[in-house]
Amino acid sequence: MLKLYRRGSHPILRGLAHLQDSRTGYLWTSGFVPRVQTYDGKEVPRPLRIDICCGDVAIETVLADVMALTKLNYNTCKFGGASPVTLRFADAVGEILTAGPLEVDAPLSFKFYI
Repeated sequence: MLKLYRRGSHPILRGLAHLQDSRTGYLWTSGFVPRVQTYDGKEVPRPLRIDICCGDVAIETVLADVMALTKLNYNTCKFGGASPVTLRFADAVGEILTAGPLEVDAPLSFKFYI
């Protein structure tokens, strides 16, 4: 796991990227935000590892797109989430789907609905 520290009392800046090669990079989607002078996390920010698996696009474009998806979740009005809203939403739906009962009872006969 890659973690960076900076001098002073603030953690690494949100939006910092480290390009490993032309298809792999690390992106800090959480961290200190100078505009609001705060970091809302409790521990050292961890980066997302971004790999381009298919397609022909610049890694900088992919990192910018991922960063844009972490800016604001309009459903919760939370600024600067650590993971993109598309992944957070998919995780939430997955939790709901797996929270149901494991045993499926046969549906009730139509006579019970009239």
